[in-house]
Amino acid sequence: MQEQEAIIADIEPLVKSAGLELVEFNLSQHRGSTQARAMVYSPNGTGTDECAAAYRLIYPRLQVLLGTEDVYLEVSSPGIDRTLKSAREYSIFSGRGIRVLLLNETEWIRGRIISVSDNKLVLRTVGDKNSDRGDMTIGLDSIVKARLDSTQEGD
Repeated sequence: MQEQEAIIADIEPLVKSAGLELVEFNLSQHRGSTQARAMVYSPNGTGTDECAAAYRLIYPRLQVLLGTEDVYLEVSSPGIDRTLKSAREYSIFSGRGIRVLLLNETEWIRGRIISVSDNKLVLRTVGDKNSDRGDMTIGLDSIVKARLDSTQEGD
């Protein structure tokens, strides 16, 4: 696990230099080869060009860091309805529409991420008819589940 964290610390600046965010990185051993999965994001859109650019930056660095040419690397985008897995991801997806389900609630709250700090999320909520209901501050520890909400894109 420490090796993975060291690799993330090394490749994250490379990915940022291409205007991308490293959302997630996993490293595993499988049948004698090393497999790596990187997920990258660009607020301007994450398509095959962005994934290819990240691959070209990450792959040679992984070979050097791991001391092997036998590395399998897969680079992907987060997808339009990604489940947010960490506090760090709320910052990465700032400005994007999300749906959150809070503790002891049965209804999802929809809105756009305004900011994240001190373990709190500020969400500009939207109502049933996409009307603005105002800003809501939510403790990250009270969120049961959060997903990107592609239905809010273009609003």
